[in-house]
Amino acid sequence: MKIKLIISLCLLFLIHSCTKKEFEGPSIEILYGDFELIEPLIITNKNPSFSNNEKVGFHCVFNKPTQWKISIIGLTTSAKREISGFSNLIDSNLIIWNGGPSQVPFFSEEFCAIELTFENEIDTLRDTISIISSKTYDNGVWVENFDDGLPENSLVYYNNDGGGMTFYIENDEPLLGDSYFKMGGRVNWDWSLGNLDIPMEMNNVSLSSENLYINLGILSDLQDLHTGQFINILISEETNTPFNDNPNNNSSDLFESTMEVYKMKVPVDWDGWQIKSFRYTDFEPITPNDPDINFNMNPSDIRAIRISCQACPSSDGNPICPENFGKDVRTDIDHIMFTTNSNIFEQ
Repeated sequence: MKIKLIISLCLLFLIHSCTKKEFEGPSIEILYGDFELIEPLIITNKNPSFSNNEKVGFHCVFNKPTQWKISIIGLTTSAKREISGFSNLIDSNLIIWNGGPSQVPFFSEEFCAIELTFENEIDTLRDTISIISSKTYDNGVWVENFDDGLPENSLVYYNNDGGGMTFYIENDEPLLGDSYFKMGGRVNWDWSLGNLDIPMEMNNVSLSSENLYINLGILSDLQDLHTGQFINILISEETNTPFNDNPNNNSSDLFESTMEVYKMKVPVDWDGWQIKSFRYTDFEPITPNDPDINFNMNPSDIRAIRISCQACPSSDGNPICPENFGKDVRTDIDHIMFTTNSNIFEQ
């Protein structure tokens, strides 16, 4: 009798434990059913003034989780921004746009076409907005845009053996503002063409290296492209040596291999302007195995930045890249900007 009772109780327990009272998430009918729009696309600000830090929010509701994408296209500049996600709700408190593109060109005071599309669905929701004032890009913790000429106390060096050297301020096609630094020429001897050294002051910056970003506009030219061209970005945290201890020297004294210096190599092989952004912790020490250097990477200790132009040589005496013979290097730069917590496009 006791055995039968125990078996009956066990069966009741198994039946109860295997019975699910509630469903989690949408039903199978909804997941595999037809797509339906519950609430239309709503744009919270159709005349944004991005220079005053206004934002644009997007709202829409549909009946099942779906991969969606919002595309924003400037009708004058052709600037673009895309925002995507997977959900059945686009919440205007979370899905917002602050006026920046995904890459240059930048948006201006213009009309923009808005499209909301859904993966594997024919539905496309469209609208427009009018930008009253465009987003500005001068609110970083350190910015150099070359509009007032070369930065104070900066140093320019280039190899006089090269041809057509362009290490000077130019204003024909800046990324932002009125001017940029044209940096290139012809390399027929060795890799290095020259560099621009700029002193920096960031003593008041109190944040970790994880939260500091370096943004730099670089212009390349695919017409007659010089292969193997790149720039090196060097950042020095040397604290004891003056920026330039030798008045006759056209390069800073803060970038020696015996100092705390960090480097990032950037190949330059696209057409027109692009902005490249790097987290400071992505930089690497130039001499990581030197036991006499304390590599602690502290943003408040940054003293100087060097932008160095380099390319694969092609001379008769050093024909590493013979396809480059007679071609000019072009690695122009503009709008160097240090930002906190995110890169320039996420600000």
